[in-house]
Amino acid sequence: MLILWVLLGSVAGISAMVAVNAWLGLYTPAKLDSLDEAVARLDADAVGFDAGEGVLAPDGQSALVTDQSASRLALLVARGSDFVIRYLEPGQVRSVTADDTGLTLTLNDFTFAPAHLGFETPDQARDWAGRLQALQG
Repeated sequence: MLILWVLLGSVAGISAMVAVNAWLGLYTPAKLDSLDEAVARLDADAVGFDAGEGVLAPDGQSALVTDQSASRLALLVARGSDFVIRYLEPGQVRSVTADDTGLTLTLNDFTFAPAHLGFETPDQARDWAGRLQALQG
């Protein structure tokens, strides 16, 4: 019976902490303000990543940046209050589906949930979808 009270107390305590955090507005979702910020994050994550051309989603939730050697792409996707970064090389992309507002990307990485990347124009979405499709198996 004591274990049940400890369990219920733990659930109530954690729920209270989450509620207070939300009420105070302490949680802010991750957002990139510029492509330069994305490049700075990549440089801090992988020293020596030589950034080339890139694109930032209009909502700041994702970015794609090529390596100068054009052999790989860096992907940044907002997940919660931080970013998940993946360096994509041939064979790592499972599928890419483009539409008018962006593309949906699935990787051969079970720890990375499919991501929707937004773009400013359909042409931009098709261009980057083609680059990602070139990295499919």
